[in-house]
Formats: sequence, C-alpha cells, structure tokens
Amino acid sequence: MAFSGPHRCRWPKARRRGWTVGLRPQTCRPSVRCESMNLTVHPGAPVAATLLAAGLGRRLGGVPKPALLIDGESLFERLVRALRQSGIQSISVVIGPYADTLLALARRCDVQVIRHSGPADELAASQRLAVHEHLRQQPGTDLMLLVADLPLLAADDIRPLLRAWAQRPAHTQAQVPVVGGVRGHPVLLSWQAVQAVAGQPWPHAVKAWMLANTGSTQWLQADRDAYVTDLDTPEDLQALRSRLAGASIAWPKQP
Repeated sequence: MAFSGPHRCRWPKARRRGWTVGLRPQTCRPSVRCESMNLTVHPGAPVAATLLAAGLGRRLGGVPKPALLIDGESLFERLVRALRQSGIQSISVVIGPYADTLLALARRCDVQVIRHSGPADELAASQRLAVHEHLRQQPGTDLMLLVADLPLLAADDIRPLLRAWAQRPAHTQAQVPVVGGVRGHPVLLSWQAVQAVAGQPWPHAVKAWMLANTGSTQWLQADRDAYVTDLDTPEDLQALRSRLAGASIAWPKQP
C-alpha cells in the first residue's frame, strides 16, 4: 500500500470501520492546514485522552501493534509523548490481549489502564468502555479518543485539532478530522457527547452517535495523513517503512 502524498490517504481500516464519506463542498467545516501548526491553543474545557489498544493485530501475525519500535521507541510511547507535548496530561489506555507487554508500556509512561475483557476485535466495545470510564474518572472533561496504531501522529498534528476544538461553534459536541473524504483520528467528544454516547444501548458507540447527530459534529477538513495512517496489514507496515526510509522499524524481541 503505497504512500502517494498527503491528499491520497485512503487506508483500509477507515473503510472497514465505515468511516469513508463523500462530503459535499457546502457541508465542509473549517480546515486544518500546515500553516496553523504553530498557533497557540486557546484555553477551554480540559481534555483527557484515551488510547484504544485492545486489538489482536491478527493480520500482522498476532502482535501488539502499539509495541512496534520506531528508532527504538515504541509506538505507544510516541503517542503518549505526542499527547503530552500537545498539552494533554490525563491519559488512559484500553488494553485487552498482550496485557504483559502493554501493561509494562503503560506503567513506563504513567498512563492509567482500562482492562478490556470482552471480544478484542470489537472497536465499539472498546469505545463504550472508554466513555464509561471517562464518565467515572473525568467528570466535566472533554474526551479525545484515538486508536493506538497511528505511527505518524505527532504533537504538531494534535495541536491544531485542539485549537479547532477550542474555537468550535457552541452547538458542536464532537469533532472528526477528515482527509480526502476519509474520517480519521483523534476524535474529540464534549462532556455532553460522552454522556450521550454512554447512554446508548449496546452495540451503539461513537460512530452511531455521530451519524445520528451530524449537525452536532464538526467534520474538520485536513490535509495531514497522520490522521488516517494506521497499521493493520503487512502492506501497511511496508508502506510505513517506505515512508520513514532510514528509520529502524521492528517488533520488540520476545523474552
């Protein structure tokens, strides 16, 4: 799966999760452009973040994807660092399989762990677990949700999302970056939206609530493929190696 530039990032996971959209020009929301990266994030409601890391990594041979090492640093550590450098200090992670590996990373990064005991392939279940735990632990706080296999995501990608969130219209309760018609991560939910998502019957989670409340969701047009570049298949991994030519990319050695 080749990288062909920042405007052609139609990665398979986004399609499988049902996040591919065709937005008409008149429905487009504000854009995240490269020139906004150095702008200061305006103060607003506090934001906590939850990483979703309960997948099996089956198509990569059954591996904990957040443990992938890029120049000796795990993807999990890179994401936590990016979140903290963007100003988010309260971070948690949903984990299921590969608990030994991921618990060690979470402890090293001082990240709160949310244990997932259900079917690991159900993203909706991880989302529901995340929002319910957020309700319990972070009252009144907005929530940033992101999958834990975003290898290009850095603080410079997160800051403009937070800035747009702080400047959103009063009626907006959720925000999703959209790159080339593909919806990506991180997703932002207001405290009110977190409550609404948590109140839905099973199996509904974040996507179902957003699709039912499109007028309350800010679809943020962006040109940064970090929001839609993830790791699911050997082809994704090869594309990452091509993109980061010269970087050391490897799975950690088994003890």
